[in-house]
Amino acid sequence: MLRRLTMGFVGLTSAIAIAACSSNNANTTVNVGPNFPPESLYATNATQNSVSIYPPDTKSGSGPAYDVSSSLAGLNGPQYIAFDSQSNLWISSFASSTGGAITELKALATGNVQPLLTSAQLGLVFQHPRGLAFTTAGTGSSAVTYLVVANVDPSAKTFSNQLRLYNTANSILTQSFVIAGPSTGMNVPSGVAASGTSLYVTNLQGASVEAFQIPTPTPSPSGSPSPTPSPTATPTVNPSAPPTPTPTPVPTATPVNVGPVLTISGAQTGITSPTGIAIDGNGYVYVSDQGNTGLGVQPSILVFPPNLSGTVSSAPVRKIQGSATKLFAPTDVKVDTKGNIYVGDSTSSGAGVVYFFAVGATGNVAPTSTFTSPGTVIGIGLTP
Repeated sequence: MLRRLTMGFVGLTSAIAIAACSSNNANTTVNVGPNFPPESLYATNATQNSVSIYPPDTKSGSGPAYDVSSSLAGLNGPQYIAFDSQSNLWISSFASSTGGAITELKALATGNVQPLLTSAQLGLVFQHPRGLAFTTAGTGSSAVTYLVVANVDPSAKTFSNQLRLYNTANSILTQSFVIAGPSTGMNVPSGVAASGTSLYVTNLQGASVEAFQIPTPTPSPSGSPSPTPSPTATPTVNPSAPPTPTPTPVPTATPVNVGPVLTISGAQTGITSPTGIAIDGNGYVYVSDQGNTGLGVQPSILVFPPNLSGTVSSAPVRKIQGSATKLFAPTDVKVDTKGNIYVGDSTSSGAGVVYFFAVGATGNVAPTSTFTSPGTVIGIGLTP
Protein backbone atom coordinates (compact mmCIF):
# COMPACT_ATOMS: atom_id res chain seq x y z
CA MET A 1 0.00 0.00 0.00
CA LEU A 2 1.46 3.31 -1.07
CA ARG A 3 1.76 5.72 1.85
CA ARG A 4 4.26 8.46 1.11
CA LEU A 5 4.73 8.64 -2.64
CA THR A 6 2.08 10.71 -4.37
CA MET A 7 0.63 9.64 -7.70
CA GLY A 8 1.50 11.94 -10.55
CA PHE A 9 2.17 12.08 -14.24
CA VAL A 10 4.85 13.43 -16.54
CA GLY A 11 4.43 15.07 -19.91
CA LEU A 12 6.22 13.56 -22.88
CA THR A 13 8.49 16.11 -24.48
CA SER A 14 10.26 16.39 -27.77
CA ALA A 15 13.98 15.97 -28.19
CA ILE A 16 15.99 18.94 -27.03
CA ALA A 17 19.61 19.92 -27.55
CA ILE A 18 20.57 22.93 -25.48
CA ALA A 19 23.67 24.10 -23.64
CA ALA A 20 23.03 23.21 -20.03
CA CYS A 21 26.25 22.88 -18.11
CA SER A 22 26.62 25.31 -15.26
CA SER A 23 30.37 25.63 -15.69
CA ASN A 24 29.68 27.62 -18.86
CA ASN A 25 27.07 29.88 -17.28
CA ALA A 26 28.80 33.09 -16.30
CA ASN A 27 25.64 34.47 -14.67
CA THR A 28 25.22 31.58 -12.25
CA THR A 29 26.03 32.24 -8.61
CA VAL A 30 26.13 29.57 -5.94
CA ASN A 31 26.88 29.32 -2.26
CA VAL A 32 29.57 26.63 -1.99
CA GLY A 33 29.68 25.02 1.43
CA PRO A 34 32.21 22.82 3.23
CA ASN A 35 34.16 20.21 1.32
CA PHE A 36 31.92 17.28 2.22
CA PRO A 37 33.80 13.97 2.09
CA PRO A 38 32.76 11.20 -0.31
CA GLU A 39 29.67 9.22 0.65
CA SER A 40 28.07 12.08 2.51
CA LEU A 41 24.35 11.36 2.76
CA TYR A 42 21.79 13.61 1.03
CA ALA A 43 18.04 13.23 1.63
CA THR A 44 15.20 15.19 0.08
CA ASN A 45 12.91 17.14 2.39
CA ALA A 46 9.71 17.21 0.38
CA THR A 47 7.72 19.32 2.81
CA GLN A 48 10.33 22.06 3.31
CA ASN A 49 11.57 22.11 -0.31
CA SER A 50 15.18 21.36 0.47
CA VAL A 51 17.75 18.57 0.55
CA SER A 52 19.32 17.67 3.90
CA ILE A 53 23.05 16.89 4.13
CA TYR A 54 24.54 14.44 6.65
CA PRO A 55 28.38 14.12 6.64
CA PRO A 56 29.76 10.63 7.42
CA ASP A 57 30.47 11.57 11.05
CA THR A 58 26.81 12.37 11.79
CA LYS A 59 25.76 10.74 15.07
CA SER A 60 22.72 8.50 15.38
CA GLY A 61 19.68 10.50 16.39
CA SER A 62 21.02 13.70 14.85
CA GLY A 63 19.51 15.85 12.15
CA PRO A 64 21.27 17.26 9.08
CA ALA A 65 24.40 19.37 9.45
CA TYR A 66 23.51 21.45 6.38
CA ASP A 67 20.84 21.77 3.77
CA VAL A 68 20.51 23.11 0.26
CA SER A 69 17.45 24.55 -1.38
CA SER A 70 16.53 26.53 -4.46
CA SER A 71 13.41 28.62 -4.15
CA LEU A 72 15.06 30.73 -6.85
CA ALA A 73 14.32 27.86 -9.23
CA GLY A 74 10.97 26.98 -7.70
CA LEU A 75 12.21 23.78 -6.07
CA ASN A 76 8.89 22.46 -4.81
CA GLY A 77 8.26 18.99 -3.40
CA PRO A 78 11.69 17.41 -4.12
CA GLN A 79 11.47 13.69 -4.82
CA TYR A 80 14.55 11.75 -5.99
CA ILE A 81 18.18 12.77 -6.48
CA ALA A 82 21.29 11.74 -8.40
CA PHE A 83 24.88 12.98 -8.67
CA ASP A 84 26.70 13.43 -11.98
CA SER A 85 30.42 12.87 -12.59
CA GLN A 86 31.20 16.37 -11.28
CA SER A 87 29.21 15.66 -8.09
CA ASN A 88 26.57 18.22 -9.08
CA LEU A 89 23.22 17.44 -7.50
CA TRP A 90 20.19 16.70 -9.70
CA ILE A 91 16.72 16.76 -8.16
CA SER A 92 13.30 15.77 -9.46
CA SER A 93 10.41 17.72 -7.93
CA PHE A 94 6.65 17.67 -7.89
CA ALA A 95 3.92 19.79 -6.34
CA SER A 96 0.26 19.99 -7.32
CA SER A 97 0.48 23.78 -7.45
CA THR A 98 3.49 24.03 -9.78
CA GLY A 99 3.78 20.66 -11.50
CA GLY A 100 7.11 18.91 -11.91
CA ALA A 101 10.67 19.97 -12.60
CA ILE A 102 14.27 18.83 -12.69
CA THR A 103 16.92 21.05 -11.11
CA GLU A 104 20.72 20.89 -11.12
CA LEU A 105 22.63 22.43 -8.18
CA LYS A 106 26.36 22.97 -7.87
CA ALA A 107 28.45 20.37 -6.03
CA LEU A 108 28.95 21.26 -2.33
CA ALA A 109 26.33 24.02 -2.51
CA THR A 110 24.47 24.89 0.69
CA GLY A 111 21.67 27.29 1.53
CA ASN A 112 19.26 28.84 -0.97
CA VAL A 113 21.35 28.82 -4.13
CA GLN A 114 20.91 29.87 -7.71
CA PRO A 115 20.47 26.66 -9.76
CA LEU A 116 22.87 25.68 -12.48
CA LEU A 117 20.08 24.32 -14.62
CA THR A 118 16.31 23.87 -14.55
CA SER A 119 14.01 21.88 -16.79
CA ALA A 120 12.29 25.15 -17.74
CA GLN A 121 15.56 26.35 -19.27
CA LEU A 122 15.58 23.17 -21.35
CA GLY A 123 12.00 23.65 -22.46
CA LEU A 124 10.96 20.48 -20.63
CA VAL A 125 7.48 20.35 -19.13
CA PHE A 126 7.03 17.76 -16.39
CA GLN A 127 3.98 16.71 -14.42
CA HIS A 128 5.72 14.25 -12.14
CA PRO A 129 9.33 13.12 -12.67
CA ARG A 130 10.55 10.50 -10.21
CA GLY A 131 13.75 8.45 -10.22
CA LEU A 132 17.00 9.80 -11.66
CA ALA A 133 20.24 8.02 -12.51
CA PHE A 134 23.41 8.59 -14.54
CA THR A 135 25.14 5.88 -16.52
CA THR A 136 27.82 5.60 -19.20
CA ALA A 137 27.54 3.22 -22.13
CA GLY A 138 30.50 2.36 -24.33
CA THR A 139 34.19 3.08 -23.89
CA GLY A 140 36.75 5.54 -25.15
CA SER A 141 35.62 7.98 -27.80
CA SER A 142 32.35 6.08 -28.26
CA ALA A 143 31.31 6.42 -24.59
CA VAL A 144 28.02 8.20 -23.98
CA THR A 145 26.80 9.37 -20.58
CA TYR A 146 23.04 9.42 -20.10
CA LEU A 147 20.74 10.99 -17.57
CA VAL A 148 17.88 8.53 -17.04
CA VAL A 149 14.52 9.87 -15.83
CA ALA A 150 11.43 7.86 -14.83
CA ASN A 151 8.20 9.48 -16.06
CA VAL A 152 4.48 8.93 -16.44
CA ASP A 153 2.42 10.83 -19.01
CA PRO A 154 -1.28 9.93 -19.38
CA SER A 155 -1.62 11.99 -22.55
CA ALA A 156 0.74 9.58 -24.29
CA LYS A 157 -1.85 6.80 -23.87
CA THR A 158 -0.12 3.45 -24.41
CA PHE A 159 3.27 5.16 -24.07
CA SER A 160 2.48 6.83 -20.73
CA ASN A 161 4.99 4.91 -18.59
CA GLN A 162 8.46 5.99 -19.67
CA LEU A 163 12.17 5.91 -19.10
CA ARG A 164 13.72 8.90 -20.86
CA LEU A 165 17.42 8.94 -21.71
CA TYR A 166 19.27 12.23 -22.25
CA ASN A 167 22.73 12.27 -23.82
CA THR A 168 24.89 14.65 -21.74
CA ALA A 169 27.82 14.94 -24.17
CA ASN A 170 29.59 18.30 -24.54
CA SER A 171 27.53 19.99 -21.81
CA ILE A 172 24.35 19.44 -23.82
CA LEU A 173 21.23 17.47 -22.94
CA THR A 174 19.71 15.72 -25.91
CA GLN A 175 16.75 13.40 -25.51
CA SER A 176 18.06 10.28 -27.20
CA PHE A 177 15.55 7.59 -26.32
CA VAL A 178 12.17 7.07 -24.69
CA ILE A 179 11.59 3.50 -23.56
CA ALA A 180 7.80 3.21 -23.43
CA GLY A 181 4.90 1.13 -24.67
CA PRO A 182 2.83 -1.93 -23.78
CA SER A 183 5.73 -4.33 -24.32
CA THR A 184 7.74 -2.72 -21.50
CA GLY A 185 5.29 -3.82 -18.80
CA MET A 186 6.04 -0.66 -16.81
CA ASN A 187 3.32 0.57 -14.46
CA VAL A 188 4.18 3.90 -12.79
CA PRO A 189 8.01 3.69 -12.87
CA SER A 190 9.47 5.11 -9.68
CA GLY A 191 13.04 4.42 -8.56
CA VAL A 192 15.80 4.07 -11.15
CA ALA A 193 19.29 2.54 -10.95
CA ALA A 194 21.77 1.99 -13.75
CA SER A 195 24.79 -0.22 -14.37
CA GLY A 196 26.47 0.26 -17.72
CA THR A 197 23.87 -0.38 -20.40
CA SER A 198 21.40 -1.96 -17.95
CA LEU A 199 18.61 0.22 -16.55
CA TYR A 200 16.68 -1.02 -13.51
CA VAL A 201 13.30 0.43 -12.53
CA THR A 202 10.74 -0.24 -9.80
CA ASN A 203 7.11 -0.39 -10.91
CA LEU A 204 5.27 1.34 -8.12
CA GLN A 205 1.86 0.03 -9.14
CA GLY A 206 3.05 -3.01 -11.03
CA ALA A 207 4.51 -4.98 -8.08
CA SER A 208 7.67 -5.68 -10.04
CA VAL A 209 11.24 -4.68 -10.82
CA GLU A 210 12.35 -4.61 -14.44
CA ALA A 211 15.59 -4.10 -16.30
CA PHE A 212 16.08 -2.80 -19.83
CA GLN A 213 19.05 -2.49 -22.13
CA ILE A 214 19.90 0.93 -23.53
CA PRO A 215 18.82 0.86 -27.17
CA THR A 216 21.51 0.91 -29.82
CA PRO A 217 21.40 4.13 -31.84
CA THR A 218 20.35 3.65 -35.44
CA PRO A 219 22.86 5.29 -37.78
CA SER A 220 21.47 7.73 -40.28
CA PRO A 221 21.61 6.28 -43.81
CA SER A 222 23.99 7.87 -46.25
CA GLY A 223 22.00 8.80 -49.34
CA SER A 224 23.24 9.06 -52.89
CA PRO A 225 24.61 12.49 -53.75
CA SER A 226 21.99 14.75 -55.27
CA PRO A 227 22.76 16.30 -58.67
CA THR A 228 23.41 20.01 -58.65
CA PRO A 229 20.32 21.74 -60.07
CA SER A 230 20.59 24.35 -62.76
CA PRO A 231 20.43 27.87 -61.37
CA THR A 232 17.06 29.56 -61.49
CA ALA A 233 16.17 33.22 -61.51
CA THR A 234 15.82 34.83 -58.10
CA PRO A 235 12.26 36.13 -57.61
CA THR A 236 11.79 39.81 -56.89
CA VAL A 237 10.95 40.48 -53.24
CA ASN A 238 8.63 43.24 -52.16
CA PRO A 239 10.71 45.14 -49.57
CA SER A 240 7.62 46.35 -47.75
CA ALA A 241 6.25 42.85 -47.19
CA PRO A 242 7.13 41.16 -43.89
CA PRO A 243 9.44 38.16 -44.25
CA THR A 244 7.89 34.72 -44.07
CA PRO A 245 9.27 32.93 -41.00
CA THR A 246 10.90 29.57 -41.52
CA PRO A 247 9.90 27.15 -38.74
CA THR A 248 12.73 25.36 -36.98
CA PRO A 249 11.98 21.62 -36.86
CA VAL A 250 12.26 20.02 -33.43
CA PRO A 251 13.07 16.30 -33.63
CA THR A 252 11.02 13.96 -31.48
CA ALA A 253 12.43 10.84 -29.83
CA THR A 254 10.25 7.98 -31.02
CA PRO A 255 9.29 5.70 -28.12
CA VAL A 256 11.11 2.38 -28.16
CA ASN A 257 8.53 -0.27 -27.30
CA VAL A 258 10.75 -3.11 -26.08
CA GLY A 259 10.29 -5.82 -23.51
CA PRO A 260 12.47 -5.98 -20.38
CA VAL A 261 15.47 -8.28 -20.22
CA LEU A 262 14.58 -8.96 -16.57
CA THR A 263 11.32 -9.01 -14.61
CA ILE A 264 11.28 -9.76 -10.88
CA SER A 265 7.74 -10.33 -9.64
CA GLY A 266 5.50 -12.77 -7.81
CA ALA A 267 4.51 -13.54 -4.24
CA GLN A 268 7.80 -15.29 -3.41
CA THR A 269 9.83 -12.18 -4.27
CA GLY A 270 8.04 -10.09 -1.63
CA ILE A 271 7.61 -7.23 -4.10
CA THR A 272 4.26 -5.47 -3.68
CA SER A 273 4.82 -1.68 -3.69
CA PRO A 274 8.46 -1.11 -4.74
CA THR A 275 9.73 2.45 -4.49
CA GLY A 276 13.52 2.86 -4.64
CA ILE A 277 16.31 0.70 -6.04
CA ALA A 278 20.10 0.48 -5.81
CA ILE A 279 22.89 -1.72 -7.17
CA ASP A 280 25.98 -2.37 -5.07
CA GLY A 281 29.55 -2.84 -6.30
CA ASN A 282 29.03 -6.59 -6.70
CA GLY A 283 25.86 -6.23 -8.74
CA TYR A 284 23.36 -7.12 -6.02
CA VAL A 285 20.00 -5.38 -6.45
CA TYR A 286 18.41 -3.67 -3.42
CA VAL A 287 14.72 -2.74 -3.46
CA SER A 288 12.79 -0.68 -0.92
CA ASP A 289 9.21 -1.91 -0.70
CA GLN A 290 6.35 -0.38 1.29
CA GLY A 291 4.52 -3.68 1.60
CA ASN A 292 0.79 -4.20 1.41
CA THR A 293 -1.32 -4.33 4.55
CA GLY A 294 -4.20 -5.88 2.60
CA LEU A 295 -1.98 -8.83 1.70
CA GLY A 296 -0.34 -8.93 5.12
CA VAL A 297 3.06 -7.98 3.65
CA GLN A 298 5.25 -5.81 5.86
CA PRO A 299 7.55 -3.11 4.47
CA SER A 300 11.02 -4.40 3.68
CA ILE A 301 14.36 -4.06 1.96
CA LEU A 302 14.76 -6.91 -0.54
CA VAL A 303 18.13 -8.01 -1.92
CA PHE A 304 18.40 -9.99 -5.15
CA PRO A 305 21.54 -11.61 -6.63
CA PRO A 306 23.45 -10.15 -9.58
CA ASN A 307 23.27 -11.24 -13.21
CA LEU A 308 19.60 -12.16 -13.21
CA SER A 309 17.70 -12.30 -16.49
CA GLY A 310 14.37 -13.40 -17.83
CA THR A 311 11.44 -13.82 -15.46
CA VAL A 312 12.40 -14.27 -11.81
CA SER A 313 9.79 -15.26 -9.20
CA SER A 314 12.06 -16.67 -6.48
CA ALA A 315 12.68 -15.27 -3.01
CA PRO A 316 15.39 -12.65 -2.42
CA VAL A 317 18.71 -13.79 -1.01
CA ARG A 318 18.27 -11.36 1.90
CA LYS A 319 15.32 -9.51 3.35
CA ILE A 320 15.29 -6.83 6.06
CA GLN A 321 11.79 -7.03 7.51
CA GLY A 322 10.04 -7.05 10.87
CA SER A 323 9.14 -4.84 13.81
CA ALA A 324 12.74 -4.40 14.98
CA THR A 325 13.72 -2.82 11.65
CA LYS A 326 11.41 0.18 12.28
CA LEU A 327 10.55 0.22 8.59
CA PHE A 328 7.20 1.91 8.03
CA ALA A 329 6.93 3.30 4.49
CA PRO A 330 10.41 3.16 2.89
CA THR A 331 10.76 5.34 -0.18
CA ASP A 332 14.36 4.83 -1.28
CA VAL A 333 17.48 2.75 -0.66
CA LYS A 334 21.18 3.30 -1.34
CA VAL A 335 24.34 1.24 -0.64
CA ASP A 336 27.81 2.67 0.01
CA THR A 337 31.10 1.20 -1.23
CA LYS A 338 31.45 -0.92 1.92
CA GLY A 339 27.99 -2.42 1.57
CA ASN A 340 26.25 -0.41 4.29
CA ILE A 341 22.57 0.19 3.57
CA TYR A 342 20.71 3.53 3.83
CA VAL A 343 16.91 3.67 3.75
CA GLY A 344 14.73 6.76 3.37
CA ASP A 345 11.57 6.31 5.43
CA SER A 346 9.10 7.91 7.82
CA THR A 347 7.80 7.03 11.26
CA SER A 348 4.19 6.20 12.08
CA SER A 349 3.79 9.81 13.23
CA GLY A 350 4.94 11.07 9.83
CA ALA A 351 8.43 12.26 10.79
CA GLY A 352 11.09 11.80 8.14
CA VAL A 353 14.04 9.50 8.90
CA VAL A 354 16.96 7.73 7.25
CA TYR A 355 17.91 4.32 8.66
CA PHE A 356 21.42 2.89 8.47
CA PHE A 357 21.84 -0.91 8.37
CA ALA A 358 25.21 -2.65 8.59
CA VAL A 359 26.82 -4.68 5.81
CA GLY A 360 24.98 -7.94 5.22
CA ALA A 361 22.00 -7.01 7.41
CA THR A 362 19.10 -9.44 7.04
CA GLY A 363 16.01 -10.53 8.90
CA ASN A 364 14.28 -8.70 11.73
CA VAL A 365 17.25 -6.52 12.73
CA ALA A 366 17.36 -3.03 14.18
CA PRO A 367 19.08 -0.24 12.26
CA THR A 368 22.56 0.63 13.49
CA SER A 369 21.85 4.36 13.27
CA THR A 370 18.89 6.66 12.69
CA PHE A 371 19.18 10.13 11.17
CA THR A 372 16.28 12.53 11.63
CA SER A 373 14.84 14.92 9.08
CA PRO A 374 12.96 18.19 9.58
CA GLY A 375 10.51 17.10 6.87
CA THR A 376 9.29 14.23 4.72
CA VAL A 377 12.06 12.10 3.18
CA ILE A 378 11.52 10.65 -0.31
CA GLY A 379 14.84 10.20 -2.17
CA ILE A 380 18.33 9.71 -0.80
CA GLY A 381 21.81 9.64 -2.31
CA LEU A 382 25.50 9.36 -1.44
CA THR A 383 28.09 11.74 -2.89
CA PRO A 384 30.66 10.15 -5.21
